[in-house]
Amino acid sequence: MKKYSLLLLDCGKVIKQIPLGKGKSLIGRAEDTDLTLTSNDVSRHHAVVQFRNGHYIIEDLNSTNGTCVNSNKVVKQVLNNGDEISIGEHSIIFDDGSYALSFVDETEITRRGEETAIISNKFNSLQSKIDDKSLRKEFRDIEKFVRKSRKRLATLAHADKLTGLYNRQYFDKVALQEFQKAKSSGKSLSVLFVDLDHFKEVNDTHGHRTGDEVLRAVAWLIQKACRKTDLVARYGGEEIVVVLPNTQSSDACKIAEEVRVIIEKQTNKMLKIPITVSIGVATFPGDASELHSILQRADQALYEAKRIGRNCICKYHD
Repeated sequence: MKKYSLLLLDCGKVIKQIPLGKGKSLIGRAEDTDLTLTSNDVSRHHAVVQFRNGHYIIEDLNSTNGTCVNSNKVVKQVLNNGDEISIGEHSIIFDDGSYALSFVDETEITRRGEETAIISNKFNSLQSKIDDKSLRKEFRDIEKFVRKSRKRLATLAHADKLTGLYNRQYFDKVALQEFQKAKSSGKSLSVLFVDLDHFKEVNDTHGHRTGDEVLRAVAWLIQKACRKTDLVARYGGEEIVVVLPNTQSSDACKIAEEVRVIIEKQTNKMLKIPITVSIGVATFPGDASELHSILQRADQALYEAKRIGRNCICKYHD
């Protein structure tokens, strides 16, 4: 069976890829969706894509503004490779792996962000000089569009372009904020380091494109297994880090085991390749009193999990 995905596009470039399995993939504005679209013209639970009788079907969930496939408004429709789904101002491609992926790079994001900031400042200056009511309204509408674009660019700047997870730069900033909250409130905070087992063999045997698909699938499964309050980021290479606020060591180990089991069971179904992960766990304040030490000890626990046989979790111990 082909491996299908939903590709979220911006100016023809992929900004997020959601692998599709045999279950449901929810699209909307709410945080519990699989593909979250942050704009007011998208309903909280807008549409769903699900696998039925050998086909992927998109169904509108009584959304306010409707769902279109290839510019035609639909209630329920079978998807074919290359179909373009329009939800609000967002464009999504249903892809079987043949789409020529072109991702937005960080240089382009920075450039676009600077351009929209300049435009926004010019609008503010011009609006104060306009007396005509209709022109003023037109400027307000354009300004709203620019503001949305800036918000989307800010989101792009925080994302790892391959997996769609948060990138290392964003992780370093937010993880420190979460740690400072835990320290000031006296609550626990746990860290998971997740690393794919034998990932080099996957690349050597199946090729780097398949390796990328594996990374995206594992990232998606980790996000599904974690809570919305957890911070999930690509730390580097095939290593993914998770910060679990207000989570004690025992609960962190349970979450880590859930992640491990889900990946072991689901990747073979999704990709026809058996993938496992090793996970290291460390917790504040029991294992260390500073964030860099917690990260270091979770990493040490990860290597211990690798040493004792892989496909397991290991809690840090002195």
